[in-house]
Amino acid sequence: MACTLKSVVVCGVLLAIIDILHGLVTLGFYGYQFIVESFYLCPLNLPVEKCHNKIYIYEQMFEMRVYIGIGEGIACVLFSIIYIVALVKHKPSLTWIWLMKSFAVVAINVYYLAAWLIRQGRYDHIEWEKQVYEDQFIFTAEGLTLAQIIIMVLFCLIGGIFTYKVCEERTASRRSLRHRRKWGSHDATAPPLDNYDEEETQYLNDALTNSDKTLPARAASRQSLSEISRADTFKHSTGV
Repeated sequence: MACTLKSVVVCGVLLAIIDILHGLVTLGFYGYQFIVESFYLCPLNLPVEKCHNKIYIYEQMFEMRVYIGIGEGIACVLFSIIYIVALVKHKPSLTWIWLMKSFAVVAINVYYLAAWLIRQGRYDHIEWEKQVYEDQFIFTAEGLTLAQIIIMVLFCLIGGIFTYKVCEERTASRRSLRHRRKWGSHDATAPPLDNYDEEETQYLNDALTNSDKTLPARAASRQSLSEISRADTFKHSTGV
């Protein structure tokens, strides 16, 4: 099947829907973590000292990432909607704005993954129990980063083809428009004639551009072509 502009737009819309799902997963995970932090971070059976230590480590390691993750999920959805609109409206320059969001998401996840791995042993002196949510943060960040990289590669492929197809379509439209203007123009002019002076040539040009297909009025001092023709005919017929 030929790679048409319509098929490229369909592929781009499907990719945007996948990215919306990516954003919803991000928003759902970090939103859930925000709820856990607000209401269920310290169970009732947890000693007070360990609870304080757990809250402290959570604030140092994960709290800021939760807030950024919520904003990241919302941004993914908004940028994907803008991307869909740009595809439908055939706006290549607007579609590439999505790439900034993708780079930002990858950079944020890579930064926090490195920070978590580096700072894992920094709080060993604090008495607390390793929680399951630590591994959840790391595994989720790895999965979201990998998914965003794959989406970004597919986006660059589709975006390049989409930009080329739109430019090709616009070039063909401009050529067609120039062609129609060339052959449909009403500014036709008569070529200069050797046997007529400048005033006579202007008269013929006015006749060609007249939409009523009638000859304009001639000056009183000039004879029309039909009068000259009749005069010549009469002269030859009576000159015997």
